[in-house]
Amino acid sequence: MERLAHVDALRGSAALLLLMHALPLAMADGATAGLSVDLWLLATLWFLLGCGFVVPASLHASSDGGRGFVVRRLLRLVPLYLLAALLTALLLPEASAWLPGVTAAKQAIPFEVASAYGAMPPILLFYLLCLLMHQLGLLHSVSLRAGAALLLLACSLLLALARQLLDGALPVTLPLLVSLMLFASLWHEAQHADSSYARRRAREYARYTRRAYVLVLPVIFLAGWSQGDAAWARQLLTYAVALAGFVLLTGRLTLSTPLLVWLGQLGYGLYLLLPAMQRLAALLMQNLAISGPGAVMGTALLGLLLALGSAMLCRWLLEQPLAHAGKRLTGQSGLLPLARLHTR
Repeated sequence: MERLAHVDALRGSAALLLLMHALPLAMADGATAGLSVDLWLLATLWFLLGCGFVVPASLHASSDGGRGFVVRRLLRLVPLYLLAALLTALLLPEASAWLPGVTAAKQAIPFEVASAYGAMPPILLFYLLCLLMHQLGLLHSVSLRAGAALLLLACSLLLALARQLLDGALPVTLPLLVSLMLFASLWHEAQHADSSYARRRAREYARYTRRAYVLVLPVIFLAGWSQGDAAWARQLLTYAVALAGFVLLTGRLTLSTPLLVWLGQLGYGLYLLLPAMQRLAALLMQNLAISGPGAVMGTALLGLLLALGSAMLCRWLLEQPLAHAGKRLTGQSGLLPLARLHTR
């Protein structure tokens, strides 16, 4: 499946948000608390939506029942994730289960899963769901994908209500994230289907699903968030901005800026490695006994440079060689044409 420049640019925009998130943290404690949106969460959501946009089409293009897709994805994602997990365990032992892509430790199962456990849990669930639908011959049906997205949205609503009634710790947003990724696959169909009829039908399902999000998301965040905590409004706004921005940047306002495309190609490694590299920069500055008014900002800039450098090295030495190895193992000699899903 060929790479789409505007999807790489979307990932690059997410990577840029990660860099922007790191700098205010260095300027003042709680500097990002006054922002209307959570930049780290927004970036994570864009990474997830970008994944949902391309993965079903890539899986549908597979001619070996999904085996080649699994091999290529495992070789692309798992080694870098394990490397990032090792670095996180060494440099940030207080992080949640040493998970890369997580900026703070959590003591209980949180409402917001992406911020606490990173992007990998919803990605794995989404892959499993897509593989199951592919094996059953249902992945090409936009109506079934829309129905699955709405069913997962309903599950998230039920978890939110149960959390409110039982006052327990439940991962409310986990099914919501998978639902949003399924919506992204509908949006891909609306943009890239072969026939105008298929595109129009996919747009109708995407529009109905968006309306359901508009109605249900406020209830989920209001009902599921802890009583007396007003942070739900910021999280809800972040989800709304992420969804609206995704639709805009993959629809009417597609970007192909070289810088964003380049950052998008580094985005996965940058997302996983940035927290650990920020900690490494802080340790280096402490060992050098550098202090003063500019030390905090210098630490942040050094962390960004280390993260960018390590992401580039991982791409050259790990991601690209393993991606080529995956293509050789699965008999994929070159890039496949852009997959077109079919509707019924």
